[in-house]
Amino acid sequence: MVCKLIIVDDEEQILSALGTFFGLRGYEVVTSSDPSDALERIRMEKFHVALLDINMPKVNGIELLRLIKEARPTVQVIMMTAYTTIEKAIECVERGASDYLLKPFQDLEEMADIVKMAADRVRRWEVVARESLRNPKDVTAHRLNPDS
Repeated sequence: MVCKLIIVDDEEQILSALGTFFGLRGYEVVTSSDPSDALERIRMEKFHVALLDINMPKVNGIELLRLIKEARPTVQVIMMTAYTTIEKAIECVERGASDYLLKPFQDLEEMADIVKMAADRVRRWEVVARESLRNPKDVTAHRLNPDS
């Protein structure tokens, strides 16, 4: 199963670089510089992971995080920012972010690992949901490994 990733940032250079980086790793990537458009796509399409910049015009990333979690609670949201405080990081996690990355990105392979772990989490949930539909009375029948 291909993981669908949306990247939302007001910097076109970041969108282009990350879109290419994750596309070459087999992800289906959508990029958006407009948080409102991104939210509409998330409401209409199934995404596994969202990478969101915190500091954007119109709608900031923390507000977008809240709106995404309301619309699609299982989307794994990873926040990105060049400007941070510990309070902001805590707020993101409290609002449902699965991780928090600092710009400039020092290690893209580490970022790829973080996105993969988030995508794997969604895949496990999907397996459990499918198993539950097939055998709703036996909750112990779930296999958490989607490749099994």
